[in-house]
Amino acid sequence: MPRIKTPSKAKEPVRIRERKLANGNISLYLDIYSKGARKVESLGLYIVPEKTPLDKSMNKEARRVAERVKAERILAIQDYGANQFEKIKRIGITLSDWLLKYQEEKSNISDSTIRGRKNMRVRIMDYLDVIMRPALKLVDADEDFCRGFLEYLKTAPNKTKTKKGGTINNGNALHIQTIFTGSLNKAVREGLIKFNPMQKLDAKEKFHPVENPREFLTIPELQNAIKTDAPNEDIKRAFLFSCFTGLRFSDVEQLTWNKIQSSSDGKSKFVKVQMQKNSKWINIPLSDEAMKWINPKDNKEEPIYKLLDPVNVEKHLNTWMKAAGVDKHITYHCSRHSFATMMLTLGVDLYTVSKLLGHSKITTTQIYAKIIDEKKVEAVSKLDNLFG
Repeated sequence: MPRIKTPSKAKEPVRIRERKLANGNISLYLDIYSKGARKVESLGLYIVPEKTPLDKSMNKEARRVAERVKAERILAIQDYGANQFEKIKRIGITLSDWLLKYQEEKSNISDSTIRGRKNMRVRIMDYLDVIMRPALKLVDADEDFCRGFLEYLKTAPNKTKTKKGGTINNGNALHIQTIFTGSLNKAVREGLIKFNPMQKLDAKEKFHPVENPREFLTIPELQNAIKTDAPNEDIKRAFLFSCFTGLRFSDVEQLTWNKIQSSSDGKSKFVKVQMQKNSKWINIPLSDEAMKWINPKDNKEEPIYKLLDPVNVEKHLNTWMKAAGVDKHITYHCSRHSFATMMLTLGVDLYTVSKLLGHSKITTTQIYAKIIDEKKVEAVSKLDNLFG
């Protein structure tokens, strides 16, 4: 009678291995082998000598986490194969690690953008602590997580140096929401998640811009500011350059001479920039007035302006504006508002102004047209009751 072979147990493609360290601890790592490809993955998990109940509890948790990661890797190998190990590891990345990578991305990113990404990551980390899920995987950050995070932002504490206490305002929350959405869009592009869960939320659940009065400098106010000395010459020159180009602080902050080019006929200059807010490339013609405020540089790759952080820039701007007799709270972004309203005041059509500002929707530019219309009504109303 022929012997019946007992089926051999299939080898697991992922095994947890142990390595004893010199300090007596044991390091846990994964030994991954599938279809001829072998990789080793360090887990950063350790088993310590069990001298106390806490040691025993910590060791139990370390082994539980190792088993969970092992299971995740086995499922990923079934989808991608062990030869796609780097992709497998990236798919298992935690949300906090992904946001750190997003924050530290160096390609064409301004300092202010990095600060914004860091602030967003800190807020996410705070929320992960609140819900007691610090090791949440990127793939597990679903629409319920996003919904909860936006609810958390409604009461998140204000941590800025100048305005400690209370909660963050709508504008800050909107900025964090926008950057977080951008980080998830990038994760989709890199194949780490299948879709952006923020898109699953209803519009009512999200933060939206609040239409506040937009401060800007009138032409006479701008003329006075030009004549007035400022405590920081670079901030003055950068601000005035933005008043004549409409460029944001983040775009001017990384402006270099190699981004300033001549037109085909050589008669005019323009600057080609990728706008930090929406990543669009736009060409901005430079008027003679704009060219007056560009610092000369021997090194064409060196930033044209040496600017401070936004908080200190605002302090210098307000000191300068007060000296110029401008009784308004002026931030750097007011230079962009000033450019838009000045162009419309001088008769430039709405469509052209929209293109100069890099707006994707002309409805955004119409806000400035509304401001001009209000000023016209205000001017005409001054005739009332003058003639009995």
